[in-house]
Formats: sequence, structure tokens, C-alpha cells
Amino acid sequence: MNNLRVVRTTISIIALTFLAACASKPYSPVDVSTSSFLQRTTTQEQGNIRVTAAVPSAAEAKALTGVDVYQQGIQPVWLKVENNGDQRVRVTPWSIDRNYFSPIEVAYMNRKKFSSQGYDDMQRWFYENRLERRVPPGESRSGLVYTHLMPGTKGFNLDLFTASGSLNFTFFVPMAGFTADYKRVDFDNLYADTGVRELAVGELQSVLEGELPCCSTDASGEKNGGPFNVVLVGSDVAVRRSLLRANWNETAANDPSTADARLHHYRGRPPDTVFVQRREDSDERLELRLWLAPWRGDDKRVWVGQARFSNSKTRLFDMDSNFFARFARENVGADVDSAVNYVLQRFWYNQSLIKMGIVQGAGASTPEKPHRSFTGAEYFTAGYLTVMLLSEEPVAMDETEFIYSQEQKEPGDGSEQ
Repeated sequence: MNNLRVVRTTISIIALTFLAACASKPYSPVDVSTSSFLQRTTTQEQGNIRVTAAVPSAAEAKALTGVDVYQQGIQPVWLKVENNGDQRVRVTPWSIDRNYFSPIEVAYMNRKKFSSQGYDDMQRWFYENRLERRVPPGESRSGLVYTHLMPGTKGFNLDLFTASGSLNFTFFVPMAGFTADYKRVDFDNLYADTGVRELAVGELQSVLEGELPCCSTDASGEKNGGPFNVVLVGSDVAVRRSLLRANWNETAANDPSTADARLHHYRGRPPDTVFVQRREDSDERLELRLWLAPWRGDDKRVWVGQARFSNSKTRLFDMDSNFFARFARENVGADVDSAVNYVLQRFWYNQSLIKMGIVQGAGASTPEKPHRSFTGAEYFTAGYLTVMLLSEEPVAMDETEFIYSQEQKEPGDGSEQ
């Protein structure tokens, strides 16, 4: 018993010593201008406004702020706004991240790590190194905005306002150690042998209905996979900006969570890119698998794709074929039309949709008589393809045009199915 008492006393002393050390820890300010990540800036200009952006890595952010913000799900973005015009510029951090963290909020989250004076010093540093909201004519402002951590390339919009109007910047900042899957594809030469057919968007319906196969296939091209249910039409910038506005995340080609998606092939190749949206309150997510098609609509690239929900259980069934699928009682991936409607509404509500239309696709199947992919995963659908023309600039929701359908259908009203 005496030995046990000694052990407990020792542990208590160590714990109290540790807490005392933490409570007395000072905060040492860091000069942002000396940080290494500023060597990796990217700059854009519109009119008289010049914006420069950089994003520190996890290690750089910890060295800069003195706390492990990445571990807390926070990713700082450094911006410099140069106003060479004659009107004041207003910066909107909300356009970068709708739920961004204020500087004082980040300091408060880390208050227990420092002494009282250290906490005061930390609050002052975070406040002084924030990005100011207003930039007077002929001046510049730089500072940090604290966003939610985004895996892979850091993509964000930045909206600036003057008395004359607004400017929209979109940045895609590569992060060390991550290569997005689409970066490995030479899109310009993907159809060098067969050529790319130029079409008016109005001609695209007959091509999709007459030439696009119903489904992806396995690697051999002999067995059908999931149905194609999404078609995106837009410039490279429009597609990336639209995905960004709708909060999609890139994936790497070797990401194990997308291994099942890459079993599916179109024209002999796995998806050129897979984007995902994850739910914070569960392991469910929405996948968007995209392949570049050998057509252009109104001189814009055409992407064919598959939208589907999945979770860890669904992905296990997909990977391990019929055995597990036979015993599945719940499959969030079976209702592929709901996944399409979710994608459509995200693009529409985030003001990326110029036009949309519904064309014939894979054909109908029902929950009672579902179709099955080569992985053994079952699915049901009304059998349509949803075509979306995406914009580089925001489009008001009531300005979206509806094509290909005799009946005017609003996105998300359920009539698409």
C-alpha cells in the first residue's frame, strides 16, 4: 500500500509540475515576414487590384503561430491586397470560408497553454496579424485569415467590393506532399489519336443519348459498373470554381478511400478525378467521379460522371464484391438519383449553374428490382442524365436556364427523377 501511495503522490507531483509549467509558459511573437511559406506566393490581378496568397504547411503554421492549429482543424491563409485604384476596397473573409475563425477565437482556443501574460501576448499577436477588412486607395494590407483545414490543394474564393462593384478572385494553392489525381492526367492530349468533336450545347443531347454508354465498366470493359448520371460542361476554371464554391475536396490518385471508385472505367481508364464531400457527423460522403469526354459543348470541355453516396460499409461491399452485397441491409449508395439531386442543388445554390437539363441515361430500375454493378453493389434510378453547364462567375439562381426538357423543372423539386 505504501508503494502505491508513493506512486500516486509521484504522479500527482508530476502532473502539478506540468500544469504549473504550462500556466507559466510565455508566448513569443513571430514576425510573419520572416516565414518560409512566403517564398511560395501566388498573385492575381484584376484592374487596379492585386492580390497575393500563400498557405503555410502544418509545421510552418505551428512555427508561425506558436500553436498546432492544423491539429485543431484550422488552416491559416495569408493574403496581401494592393489597392492601386482611387476607391476603398472592402475584403470579405466570408467568401474564403463561410465559417472562418476570428483571430481572437483561435487565441482563446489555445489560452490554457500559456500564462496570463502569454495569453495576452498571443491575443495581441493574432489581432495585429489579421487581414484588415478595408484597404484605402493607394495602400495595401496583408494578414492571416483562419479557415477550416482542407485536404489537398487549398482552393478558395476571395470577393472584394468597391463603390463601383465587386471583383472575384479564385486561388488554388498547391500544398507540399499532395498531388491531386487530375494533375497526373494530360488532358490536352488525352484524345490525340481520335480527336475531340465540337458540338453546340443543343446538339449534345442526341450525342449523350446515342453514344454515351449506360454505365462504367470493369477494367476488362466486359462488365457494367455504376450508371453515368452527371454531365458537366464548362471551362477548366469554371469547373474548378464551381466545385470549390460547392465545397468539394480533391483526392490523390493513391487515396485508399477512393480505391473502389477507381475500379470503374470509361473508355478503358479509371476516373480522371474523384472529388468528395464528407459529412462531419458521420462517415457518409458524396463522391463525384469524372472522366473527360471526347466532345466539347460550345467550345467547353464535357465531363461525364457518376454521383453517389457512400460510407465505410458501402465501400467495403464495393471492394469485396457479391459476398458482402448479398448480406447488406443498408446501402446509402443505392439511391443514385438522390446523389445527383444533391450535386445539382449544390451547384445551383452556390450560383454556378448557367443551364441545366435532363436527358435519357442508363434506364430505370426500382428498389424492388435494382440493377447491380460488377462489384455486386445494387442501385435503383429513374435512369436519367443531369446535364449542368457551369459558370466561371456567379450566376443568380433565377437566371439559370432549363434545356433539353419539354417541361420546365426547377433543380431539386423532385421532378427530375
